[in-house]
Amino acid sequence: MPTIMLTKSLWRRIGGRGPLPPRQNERDDPGRLRVWSARELIIPEGEFVVALEETTYLTIVCPLLPLPSFFVAFAASLGTQLEVLGIAPDIVQAEANAMVEHPRGAKNDNKSLLGSLNDIAFHALVRFEHESSGDLPTVQKVQSELNHTPHVNRQPCFPDQATRLFFASEGSA
Repeated sequence: MPTIMLTKSLWRRIGGRGPLPPRQNERDDPGRLRVWSARELIIPEGEFVVALEETTYLTIVCPLLPLPSFFVAFAASLGTQLEVLGIAPDIVQAEANAMVEHPRGAKNDNKSLLGSLNDIAFHALVRFEHESSGDLPTVQKVQSELNHTPHVNRQPCFPDQATRLFFASEGSA
């Protein structure tokens, strides 16, 4: 089950009930991109969520929608980005399906990832401000640009490269 670690504010905004549970990692969970950190991204053109995957730092930008539509939008953004990166269609479908069929929210327990997410959210705001749009092509463009933003102390430092290598090392791309 993919886990999306959320801020309390985002959890409430998407309609989450009760406190966020702690993260649970299980090796036999479906999907390979298993742990994400997500936060709100509010721009004049709309309300979005930006998320960063823990292993590759792959970045997703999707509309902020109530549950369960949130997970569907997240999966669609994930699938689109994986397609752009040239990941095999069967893997793209498996990752998107895992996000729709088996998602879970959790409390963020990775402060370093959250710090990187806050930095990426700032870059996203700047890019959206420059584009002056929140339409689908702009969201996809910003998402792709964020995946070509380097991260300090990561090898490879670009999320798009890290994601391609991650799936290639799994013997799948």
